[in-house]
Amino acid sequence: MSRTADDPVPPRLVLNLDEAFRVLEALEDARLAMRETGVAPGLQDELATVIRVIHGRLGFEEGGVS
Repeated sequence: MSRTADDPVPPRLVLNLDEAFRVLEALEDARLAMRETGVAPGLQDELATVIRVIHGRLGFEEGGVS
């Protein structure tokens, strides 16, 4: 994934594994709730980007984000 100067995702984020899972779960829940209600498609895309970055940093497959 390429990064740009205006990318809102920090290049380095330090969390312990438990914290990372909690953040990832919260982001996925928020995105799902937004998708189910059809709210803020642009923000849904931003959340999907952040979720993909966290998935990648944790070594997970991208399959969790559609």
